[in-house]
Amino acid sequence: MSHSFNNDYSHTPEKEKSLQKVQLEFNAGEMQAFRGSCSFQKLEKVRNLQEALAVKHLKLDVNKSGALHEDPNSLEKFKELMGDLDKLSSEIKGLHKSKG
Repeated sequence: MSHSFNNDYSHTPEKEKSLQKVQLEFNAGEMQAFRGSCSFQKLEKVRNLQEALAVKHLKLDVNKSGALHEDPNSLEKFKELMGDLDKLSSEIKGLHKSKG
């Protein structure tokens, strides 16, 4: 089996310029997702909410069977977790609405 390598580098300068333009747009915060109506800032907000929710979920005080311990602190943490889940859900729905 033989391999052939593309040794034609004539398009390299054009590709470099295109990549540099993309990098500049990204660094300037000009890139958009979801048909231009959703910025990376909105996507980053959703990611941060997801990460915070995951941390709270891991810190939730549950017993070996997965049931919540019956103390006020655990119940309060659970309610806070559910509230944050609602916030995340609303943010994600907002992304979908902004793309249409």
